[in-house]
Amino acid sequence: MTGKLTAVCCVLLLAATGSTWAEDRSNQCVFDFGEVPAKLYPARLAEIDGKNNLAPSKIAFWLDPGDHTIVVTAIIDDSMGVGTIDMDRHTDPGKVTIGCKAGVRYRIAAQALDERGKWQPVIWKEEPI
Repeated sequence: MTGKLTAVCCVLLLAATGSTWAEDRSNQCVFDFGEVPAKLYPARLAEIDGKNNLAPSKIAFWLDPGDHTIVVTAIIDDSMGVGTIDMDRHTDPGKVTIGCKAGVRYRIAAQALDERGKWQPVIWKEEPI
């Protein structure tokens, strides 16, 4: 009986203070690597602002507004070596800086540029959260 009473008291306390379990994320933006249109390829976040992504299966990342530099990998099933780093020029085709605004979802994918394997990350849709 004591456990039920404690649970009821906690619920009443939360209701009285106006607290909720869900966070208010209206002042943030989100980078979304979910489903992509037919002419684009899926991408996954490898790094954000110099930090490795330790959850590679995660597809949505909530961030504070401002500029964020991301490194993405393209998920393109072919034998052309798409998405590899050019060791001669020390470049990574999947690095881009995005200025994100509060309340906006940025849908990100990979776009093939030619048959030789060049690609670039693209924001294919911006929408309100």
